[in-house]
Amino acid sequence: MIDFPTIIEWFLFVTSVFSINAIFLLSLIAILTQKFQFFPPPKKQSWQLRTFMVLFRMFIYPLVGLSIFFFKPLEDDNALLQYGIGLILIMVGFGLAFWITFQMGWRNAFGEKHGLQTQGWFRISRNPVYVATWFGIIGWGLVTNSYLIWILLTLWAIMYIFAPFVEEPWLENEYGIDYLDYKKNTRRFI
Repeated sequence: MIDFPTIIEWFLFVTSVFSINAIFLLSLIAILTQKFQFFPPPKKQSWQLRTFMVLFRMFIYPLVGLSIFFFKPLEDDNALLQYGIGLILIMVGFGLAFWITFQMGWRNAFGEKHGLQTQGWFRISRNPVYVATWFGIIGWGLVTNSYLIWILLTLWAIMYIFAPFVEEPWLENEYGIDYLDYKKNTRRFI
């Protein structure tokens, strides 16, 4: 028997999909026009930063709501293993992403120029927060066991593949030759 989503599930899902697609659209416009900067925002107190924060929250909060309120427990023999692997990936992935962001500085993470990060995890990857988050995303999907959540998590993962292409021109502009040297010697992801 197919368990169809309820109206509330669909509302939360559609809100998340709309929000992340709005982020994609604004980022695409920024890439194509090169006269418009969405993220990183051009300044701290800008409509771009406020818009990004609202849209990202409108993506995450419904995703969390779907995950908590519409959780569907696994019923097969491998459920405990799947939950165990999922929880480990969540803790390691998101824990590491927060730790790296904290070390980098929250303001630096949201587009304020506070020094190019090239040490620690940034020696391995130019985007270690995104890479770590992918592990958390996979864990989240394993634990929640919902195709709607997997769709949203996949969109989030795609956003983090797409994000460096939006951020790199800003980094090149802000840090010049230092960033170009770093970019030449360090991989985008892994």
